Amino acid sequence: MMAKLWEKYVLRVRQNCLANHTRMDGLQFWRNRLFASIVVYLFPLGILILIPSAFVVYSLSLPALTTAYFLFGVAISLISLYGGFELNHRKYLFLTLVYTVATVLIFFMGEHGAGLTYLFGATIFALLILPTKAGVLTIYINVAVCLIHAGLIHYQMVDYPLRESYQVASWLAISANSILLSIVSVIFLPMLFRGLQETIESQQNLKHNLVQHQHELEESLEEKETLLAEIHHRVKNNLAVISGMLHIQSFKESDKEIQEKLLNSTLRVKSMANIHEQLYQSKSFSKMEFDQGLKKLVETILDTMNHSKEINLNYHLDPVQLTISQAVPCSLIVNEVITNCLKHGFPNRESGMIDIDLQKKDSEIFMAISDNGIGISEADFKKENESIGIELIQTLTKQINGTYTYKPRQDNKGTEFTIQFSLSVN
Repeated sequence: MMAKLWEKYVLRVRQNCLANHTRMDGLQFWRNRLFASIVVYLFPLGILILIPSAFVVYSLSLPALTTAYFLFGVAISLISLYGGFELNHRKYLFLTLVYTVATVLIFFMGEHGAGLTYLFGATIFALLILPTKAGVLTIYINVAVCLIHAGLIHYQMVDYPLRESYQVASWLAISANSILLSIVSVIFLPMLFRGLQETIESQQNLKHNLVQHQHELEESLEEKETLLAEIHHRVKNNLAVISGMLHIQSFKESDKEIQEKLLNSTLRVKSMANIHEQLYQSKSFSKMEFDQGLKKLVETILDTMNHSKEINLNYHLDPVQLTISQAVPCSLIVNEVITNCLKHGFPNRESGMIDIDLQKKDSEIFMAISDNGIGISEADFKKENESIGIELIQTLTKQINGTYTYKPRQDNKGTEFTIQFSLSVN
């Protein structure tokens, strides 16, 4: 219950004392924040001190001081809780309260009380929560209060029991210390505040420049991403035109060997086009999801070769991201291996099965492609090693610093191709 009341009270005070200022307002925000913190504790502590003090002075038959304590309590309540004041009016009312307390203490207790401390405190508070001019004004007010009290001492309107002679000089000497401290504060504290304000402004300018540069970099990055997407799109379209021309030319050739070579070239071009298509469709132009592109690539090869066999594909793919410098060679390698499976693995058969495994262990990539076809004899394997397809696989494997094997399966029911390489960091 008390905690909720305290939270409501603190919220009310901060609403009254912070106004609409934010951190972007710099030193002014922190002046208001400090004033709010002072006022938050002013009300409970002030009331806690004033109530017993009022009873004490009332019992001592000091009605003027009792009335003053009562007015102090009202002023503290208005400063803390009343929402009808403007912020500067609230601050000046707070300073007026401090001066009233100082004047009362000086009048009733003279040099024995804390009146001079309150005069010095008024200067400090003015410098903390108001512009420097307010602090300078308190110097004149402090001097005036001390001179007025000196006049009261001179005309014996107040008691000054410290000395029987030179009472005015004694009071002026004592009060001069408080005034001197106030003057020193007015000189040096504004220097500190100016330095803080300059620091805040420089940080705000730095933040503004950083935000502006970030915005410019984001715009530049967006432009480059758009440009890269357009480049990949045009490369893909150009490759599609080339593959289409090669495909059409293969249909017009009567020589089966030339027709096969044109078809192989068509598949290689389509493999590269597939990479560029996936890159411009993705949000990243440095890496691509190779496991996803692999499925599309194999489907493209099957559609392009226009075979009549029923091929069952079994995929076991780990999520793998490859850079374009690795994705293009790998795609061309897959193209050569899948093409060989379809051309040589299933003669005189209506169906077949191809298994494609892609595994990632730490930074190592392992890929295996196997079929359940007739396999390959040593004579055919030697002949195959002299083909352009195998030469291309060897060259591309070296390009990605990998190693590969291409051999009959252990169960002699088909052929198996494996390749292993490390992920590129660039």
